[in-house]
Amino acid sequence: MEAFHLLSRGGALFDKKRFKKDVQLFDKSKSQDKGKGVAKPATDGELPTELDFFKYAQGGSAKRKTDGDSQHKAKKARLDEDMDVDEDAENVGAPEEGEPSSSVPRQRVTAKGNNVPEALYTFAELGSKYNIPSRLLQNLEASGYKQPTGIQAHGVPILLEHRDLAAISPTGTGKTLSYLLPLFASLAAPNSGSNPEHGRGVRALVLAPTRELAHQIHNECLKLAQGRKWRIVLFSKATAATLADKNVRDKVDIIISTPLRMVAALQSGNLELSNVRHLVLDEADRMLDPEFLEQVREVVAACSHPRVQKAVFSATLPANAEKIAMDMLTDPIRVVVGLKDTPLPLIAQSLTYVHDDSSKLPTLLQYLAQPYNPPVLVFVSTQPRASSLAEELVLSGVQNVDCLHAGMSKKEREDAVSRMRKGESWVMVTTEVMARGMDFKGVREVINYDFPQSVQSYVHRIGRTGRAGREGKAVTYFTDEDAPFLKTIANVILQSGSTVPDWILKLPKPSKMKRREMGKVKRADAVNAARRIGRQDAIKKRDMIKGSQRRKERAMQPARRQRDEGKASDVGEDAE
Repeated sequence: MEAFHLLSRGGALFDKKRFKKDVQLFDKSKSQDKGKGVAKPATDGELPTELDFFKYAQGGSAKRKTDGDSQHKAKKARLDEDMDVDEDAENVGAPEEGEPSSSVPRQRVTAKGNNVPEALYTFAELGSKYNIPSRLLQNLEASGYKQPTGIQAHGVPILLEHRDLAAISPTGTGKTLSYLLPLFASLAAPNSGSNPEHGRGVRALVLAPTRELAHQIHNECLKLAQGRKWRIVLFSKATAATLADKNVRDKVDIIISTPLRMVAALQSGNLELSNVRHLVLDEADRMLDPEFLEQVREVVAACSHPRVQKAVFSATLPANAEKIAMDMLTDPIRVVVGLKDTPLPLIAQSLTYVHDDSSKLPTLLQYLAQPYNPPVLVFVSTQPRASSLAEELVLSGVQNVDCLHAGMSKKEREDAVSRMRKGESWVMVTTEVMARGMDFKGVREVINYDFPQSVQSYVHRIGRTGRAGREGKAVTYFTDEDAPFLKTIANVILQSGSTVPDWILKLPKPSKMKRREMGKVKRADAVNAARRIGRQDAIKKRDMIKGSQRRKERAMQPARRQRDEGKASDVGEDAE
């Protein structure tokens, strides 16, 4: 206030009424009502809470750092040349004064493109600005959504204004709602088959890389569809047979599917996508890698409506995948939440050295012998290792162990996911099938038993915890074989705010050729070395027995032939 008085005396004009809210920030005698209570006035020598961006004021959640802070800055400076920091990362997503704050910590958001729509900071704005049906807003509130996250605040208006979108946002920030909400709003009403504006056939298609993620998206659709007769199809063999009937197919609103299942239906002629108005690729980095790329391109080509709107969403998006995605879109807007390919700072990350692969099992058993917060996800590299590790944990007395991988039947996988959601599984051993988009809100800890295959794999794996504003913990085991790739993961850990030992920071930066070898370390199918050796000895013993029997058989063959020849001559003599 003294500053304002001095400016007034010197002849400077300042309209206190016009800038009343700004004046109140510096007024120690007044408090400001924010709608959720009255803010405390600042005392001498103390920053007002509204200006305390680093949370150092009284009542802030974070504490001022001292010696550890300077060490952290020094470490970060040494890694500047190694970090892949997004050059577009600037804080364009912070709310202006007077805008409601979200219960989820607000993230830095960058939006680039032509005529980027303004972000929204309350779901109530949807009704007034975009005429969202009241029933949809009621379903939104009933599902527990109160304030939009960073990707929702920016992504929803972009899609509602029928723009193509490439969205990169950390795991657990609400990407699914970011595209489902504008999708339902744009479709407006269920397809009755008689409205010429709706056309005939499916109007929206969501592609996901795994059946589990597709099933999860379908469940979120059902929450928003309450009270209306939307026809939402989770694509499978059974539903594909049903959609072979053209009368049924013409009234479908939304299909959620994996690429392979969708391509099979297109090639059989049982499905047409020429009426699709909205196409979404979830977990786009996985969808645009070589395994799925040709299938995805075939589906995109089949969505031939002239006004089809396309959107890609992912927690990570490598440069080559992003280029492919941007080529698929028309005049797109690119939205990045936080730093690209960086997990949320709510996840406490650490690295644990183990001597070799055989030492991992005792290390994990020791970890689980201490108090931990179930459920815990344990990631391994292959399906046989997942089954082997789950078996070893059960034999070692660990309770409520479960297993999930792509080699299991559909029912086995569904049952495993169901037990996880019900809280019946305390330790879930899994492969990358669980790393993509799966939302288990209670997961507090993730253990990378096997070193991740890439930076993107690491970010997706640990992103199963620390979701929706909750804290999480991620531990990664590494051996001497993983050491060449250690600094790549250490950079990600440092970027997200966790600490890294000094000796790791001094490691050389891996070359591009070396980074391509990451995740290709060959590991035994059995995780228990003693049991593996025992099995090998049993196999050798079996082979030795079989070999001995074969040699004995060969040795006896001449005697048998001689005996048979003697019998034949005796028969001849008797005949004479």
